[in-house]
Amino acid sequence: MTLNTRVVSAFLAIIGFAAFSNSAYSKTVKITVVAAPPPLVTFVGSFKNIVTKKIDARLASEGKGFKIEWNHAYAQTLAKFPEVFEAVEEGIAGAGLILKNFEPSNLPLEAYVVHSPFVSTTRAQLSKIDQNMRKKIPELNAAYAKHNQVFIISGVNGSMQLMTNFPVSKFEDLKGRKLGSSGSFAQWLRGTGAVSVNSSMNQSFTNIKNGVYDGYPISAILGFVYKTWGAAKNFTRVQFGPSVTSGITFNSKVWNGLPKHVQTIIREELAKWPTYQNQIDAKKVAKFTGIMKAKGVKFSVLSPSERKKWAMAMPNIAAEWSDRLEKRGLPGKKILKTYMDELRAAKIEIVREWDKN
Repeated sequence: MTLNTRVVSAFLAIIGFAAFSNSAYSKTVKITVVAAPPPLVTFVGSFKNIVTKKIDARLASEGKGFKIEWNHAYAQTLAKFPEVFEAVEEGIAGAGLILKNFEPSNLPLEAYVVHSPFVSTTRAQLSKIDQNMRKKIPELNAAYAKHNQVFIISGVNGSMQLMTNFPVSKFEDLKGRKLGSSGSFAQWLRGTGAVSVNSSMNQSFTNIKNGVYDGYPISAILGFVYKTWGAAKNFTRVQFGPSVTSGITFNSKVWNGLPKHVQTIIREELAKWPTYQNQIDAKKVAKFTGIMKAKGVKFSVLSPSERKKWAMAMPNIAAEWSDRLEKRGLPGKKILKTYMDELRAAKIEIVREWDKN
C-alpha cells in the first residue's frame, strides 16, 4: 500500500506547511486531518462541523491563547481509502478519520464486532462496550502505537440490513439467491444457501439492476445514498447489529507535542463524537426511509425465530476468526470471550453466543 507521492508533494506545497508545526514560542498548531469519504458521510461531517468547533470554543474560552488550525483533507484529496492509516503513520497527516475495515492486516483485532453478528446492542451500548474492551484488551490500542499513532475513540455505525429484489420473510428465502457482499460482511452469508458475489456497495444498484446478483446487505442510509433502493424494492430489517468500523487517531509525534490540557479537551470532546453520529444518523434514517417508502420500497422485519435460524445455520465465523488470530500470536479467544462477557453483563440479547457454540 503506497501513497501517491506526487499528489502528496503537490498538496504539501500548496498548503505551505507540514501536517503539524509548533515551537516553544508558538501558541498555534496546524493539524491536517485526513479522511477518504467526504463530509457528507456522518463520521467525517460530524467531526468537521461539530467536534472541531467544540474543541476550538473550549480552547478560546480558556483564555490561554492556544489555537489549533485545522486543515480538512477529505474526499480522497490527500489519501485514498486504503491509504489513510499510512498517511497518519508517516506524518503526512496529523490525524486521521479511519475506516478500520481497510486495515485487516494492521488492525486484525478490530474486526471482533463484525465477526459476532446478531446481537441487539444499541449504538450507545456498543460505544461503551468498545471503550471497555480497550481497557481489558490493551493489544487493541497497541496496534496503533506500533504504527506511530495514538487511538482516541471509535465511531459507531448503524446495523446493516438487507435490500433485495425479492421479498424475504423467512430464512429459507435466501437459498439459491445471489447476494453481493464485500470483505468480512460476506461471512454473514455463509450457511444461508445464498451465493456470495464479491462487490462493493457503490456497485449494488447497477449490479442488481443488471442481474449480477439479487440483493446486498446494506444499511438504510447507504442503501439510499448508493441508490440500491432503485433496483431492490424490498428492505428487510435483519438487525445484524451496529459496528465500530470508524475511528480517529493522531500521529504520535503530533499528539505528544500537544499540551496536556489540550489533549484532555480533545479527548473530552471526542467522547461525544459517537453521540453526534447517532443523532445525525437517526434523522437521516427517518428522512431516507420516508423517501424510499414513497418510491415503492417495501419494509419488513425478519422475525426473531428466523434471525435465530440464520445465525445458527452459519458456521462459527467468530471461532474461526479467533483461531486465525491465535495462530498469529494474537489474543483472539480472549477478545471474543471478553466481548461476549460484556454483552452478557449488560443483559443484551445475543442470538448466538459465539464463544460457546
